[in-house]
Amino acid sequence: MPEIEFDPVDSIAAGAVGEPGQRAFYIQAEKDGRILSVLVEKQQVAMLADRVRLLLDQVETQFPDAGAETPAVLDADAGELRGDPVPLFRAVAIGIGFDPARRLVVLELHERPVADEDDDEDDEEEEDDDAGAEFGDAGLPGDEGEGYLARLYFTAAQARAMATRGSAAVERGRPPCPLCGGPLDPSGHICPRLNGHARHDDA
Repeated sequence: MPEIEFDPVDSIAAGAVGEPGQRAFYIQAEKDGRILSVLVEKQQVAMLADRVRLLLDQVETQFPDAGAETPAVLDADAGELRGDPVPLFRAVAIGIGFDPARRLVVLELHERPVADEDDDEDDEEEEDDDAGAEFGDAGLPGDEGEGYLARLYFTAAQARAMATRGSAAVERGRPPCPLCGGPLDPSGHICPRLNGHARHDDA
């Protein structure tokens, strides 16, 4: 499997480009002038933001001295996407963990679903990810060929900035229909609760 490793990243970001209803979501990392952009789903960004916050809360409990060092000062645009992202691949599975020895968050982006079995080698390499989690759409069909694996290391401060930007991008999407909860389009919404009739919001 082709592997890409940024250890550590110079920056890490999550967000979206485009207009509501036609947006594309990305996770983006930069190191030494090299930029990696990975296409993801909106739900993955929302879930990643939640998992990052849960992970860091767990880290503070399990490793009280993890934040003892002076935190780095981040730029005002920390966590924001840079330029017009050109994705290298689409991530169908995402794993997140924490390396207590280095005080770094570890993010893995898999082009194909993570296998549930025969992961003995991965277990040996990822002993430090006890506080981690894996998520994604494992039901998506994968090609028989090998896909990319991106492994990114970054600080807790960078992780929180990414989570904040990612959540903000998700919340800037189309407002939900008050009847069915589905996203409202500017041109109208075919609501199943109205027997297929379009619902227009003129306000």
